[in-house]
Amino acid sequence: MTPGEIRGKTLSELRRARKDMMSGEWLSRVNDLPEAERTAAAMALLEICLAVRRLENTRVAAVRSRFADNEKELEQGLRALDRARERLHRTAAYLKAVTTLLSTVAKVV
Repeated sequence: MTPGEIRGKTLSELRRARKDMMSGEWLSRVNDLPEAERTAAAMALLEICLAVRRLENTRVAAVRSRFADNEKELEQGLRALDRARERLHRTAAYLKAVTTLLSTVAKVV
């Protein structure tokens, strides 16, 4: 994939994750978690929002090499998040997939 395609796919998946984590289903599950896990879920949602804004505001040309350097890791993270989405009810697994992808995105922007 080109850096632009990677950026587009990453943005799309992060936007889907943001939507998932704002859904009634997700929020009802998070409300049942211990306080520390609720806080982690809230922080992950905040990090997703920030990552989306950073990627939207970043010109691909400015970070082309970082996209290329992290392409494999980004693709793995996107696939893991997609698999986790199928099991949204497994809150901890979904959070892990989101935070793993976010750590890779942070390397790029």
